[in-house]
Amino acid sequence: MITISRQSKLMNLKRSLRDGVEKQIFLCRFRKDEEGGLIVLTLLLLISMLVVGGMAVDFMRYEAERTKLQSVSDRAVLAAANMNQNRSQQDVLVDFFDAEGYEGSIVGSPVTERTASRSVVSLSSRIEMDTFFLRLIGMDTLTAPARATAIEGVANVEVSLVLDISGSMAQEMQGSVIQYDESGVPRRDASGDIITVDGTGTRMFFLQQAASQFIDDLLLPEYEDRISINLIAYSQHVSIGDDLYYALRTTPDSITAPEDIDGNAVQSVIGSSYGAVVDGEDGVPVTLPYFDGTIIDDYSSGGLVVPTNYGWVPNRTPVFTNLSRCVTFTDEEYNTLAFNTERVYQQVELADYYWIGTNLIPGLEACPTEDFHGIILMSQNAAALKSAIMQYQPTVNTSIHRGMKWGATLLDPSMRTLISNIPTVDPAFRSTRPAPYNDPTTEKYIVIMTDGETVSSVKIRDEHYDEFEERAGLSTQTAYYYANNNPDPSSSTSASIDRDTGEIVNTMVESIGTENDLNLKLSQICNLAGAEVTDIFTISLGVQNPTMTNCASEPGNAFFAAVTNDPNEPGLGEIFARIAEQITALRLAL
Repeated sequence: MITISRQSKLMNLKRSLRDGVEKQIFLCRFRKDEEGGLIVLTLLLLISMLVVGGMAVDFMRYEAERTKLQSVSDRAVLAAANMNQNRSQQDVLVDFFDAEGYEGSIVGSPVTERTASRSVVSLSSRIEMDTFFLRLIGMDTLTAPARATAIEGVANVEVSLVLDISGSMAQEMQGSVIQYDESGVPRRDASGDIITVDGTGTRMFFLQQAASQFIDDLLLPEYEDRISINLIAYSQHVSIGDDLYYALRTTPDSITAPEDIDGNAVQSVIGSSYGAVVDGEDGVPVTLPYFDGTIIDDYSSGGLVVPTNYGWVPNRTPVFTNLSRCVTFTDEEYNTLAFNTERVYQQVELADYYWIGTNLIPGLEACPTEDFHGIILMSQNAAALKSAIMQYQPTVNTSIHRGMKWGATLLDPSMRTLISNIPTVDPAFRSTRPAPYNDPTTEKYIVIMTDGETVSSVKIRDEHYDEFEERAGLSTQTAYYYANNNPDPSSSTSASIDRDTGEIVNTMVESIGTENDLNLKLSQICNLAGAEVTDIFTISLGVQNPTMTNCASEPGNAFFAAVTNDPNEPGLGEIFARIAEQITALRLAL
C-alpha cells in the first residue's frame, strides 16, 4: 500500500512538473505569438477615427445652426430698427425668433433705442445643440452664440456735394421730369415714389432737380444738427464765395492807380481770418477788421472806405474791383488733403478770353462772378442750398480736379479753425467741423458729378495782367477785343482769333497743364480722400469717364447716367436718391 501510494505521488509530481513545463512552454509561445495584434490596434484606431470624424460632423452641424441663428438675429434687428416700424421693437424681435423655431433663444434683454432721428437695436442669442459623436468624449451639447446690432438714421455726417457747371451742361437731354404740386412739393404715388414724366431739357435742368431732391432727402427734420453739406460748383475754376474768400490770405486784383491818397505805393489787400493787412500811413501795416463798408481810418488826406468787395475807394482815384472769388492751388497741394491757411493765395483774373466780341459776358469768364456760384459751407439750410443750385448757369471749361480738391479739402480737419472764424457758418457746426478723420461718431462723404472729362484751360499771361490799366480793361472787354484795341505797349503782338475755328492765337494767354497732368492731379486727390473719408460717390452723365470711375471709393460707388430715357440705365434722380439712401441707410453695425 505504501509502495502504491509513493508511486501515485511520484506520478502526480511528474504530471505536475509536466503540466508546469507545458504551461511555461505555452506562455512562452503565447508571448512570442504576434497573430491578432493588428485587431487590437484597429479597434483603438477605429474608436479614435469615429471620434475625430464625428467631431467634423458635429461641428458642421454646429456651424450651420450658428449661421442660421446669426441670419435670424440680423434680420430681426434690421426689422426692429426700421424707422417705419410701428410695432414695439421687443415684440418684433420675439416674433422673428419664434417664427424660425428659436423660441427663448434671446439672451437677456435686447438693447433698444429710438429717437426722432435714430433707431438702434442690439441683441445676443444662444442655442444648445445636441451632439451625435462628441458625446463619446463627454461633450453632450455645443453652444452656438450670435450677436447683432442694426442702426437706422445718422450720427454726424459731413457731405461735400461737387457739381459740374461747365458749358456742356447747356446741352439738351432726355430724362424724368418731377411733377410738383401747387406748393412746390414733389407729387408721390400710393407707394410713396415721386411721380415723374418723360421729358426733354438741358443737362443743367435735370441736375438741378436731382440735386435739389438730394438735399431734401438728406436734410430731413429728424436729422437736424447732424448733417452738414458743403456745396461746390466747378467749371474752369471753383468760385469759393465771399465768406471763404475773405477768410483767406489772398492777393486781390482790386487795386487803384499806382499811388494811394498818401502817396504810398499801393499793395494788395491780404485777408486773414476776417481781418486784413494793408499798407497804411507811411508804409506802416494796418490790420483791418471784417470789411462792412464803413470808414476804417481817417487818414491825413481824407477818409478811406473799404467795402465788402475789397475795392479801394480813395477820394480821387477810380477803382477796379475784381469780382472773382477763385484762387489757385500749386501742384504740390494736390498731394495733400490739408489746407495751408498760412500761405497767400493768388486771385484768379477777371477776364473773358474765349469769345469774339466787345464786352465781357458774366458767366463766361474763367471764374464765375455770380454770388450763387460760390461755395456754401457746412449748411443744413435746405432752402438756401436749393436756391443756389436752381440758379446755376452753364459756364466754361471742365476742371474736375479743382472741384474734387475743394470737396475733399472742406472735409479735412485742417479747415476747422479757418471756418470757425466765419460768422455766417451754422452755429451747430462751427468749431466742431470738419471733425477728425478718426472720429467714430462722424461719417464723411464726397458726391462729385460731371458730364465730361477734365480738359486743359488757359489764363492771361502774368506780364499782361500786372498793371492797373490791363486789369481794368480786361474786366470790361474780352481779351480778343482788348488786345486788338488796347495793345500792350510792352508787346508788339496783339491777340487774334481764327474766325473759322474760334481758336485763340495770341501771346496774351497761356495753357494751364495738359489733360494727363490734370487727370493725375484728380487721381492723386481721389486716392488721398478715399483713404480717409467714409465713401466717395462719382456720377458721370452721358460719358464713361475712367478717371471718375477710379475716383470712387469702391466700384459700386461709380454711377453712370444716360442722357436718353434708357430703361437699362438709371437717371440722375434715381442715382442721387440711391446715394442719399446709402448715406442714411438702415444698416448692420460691425
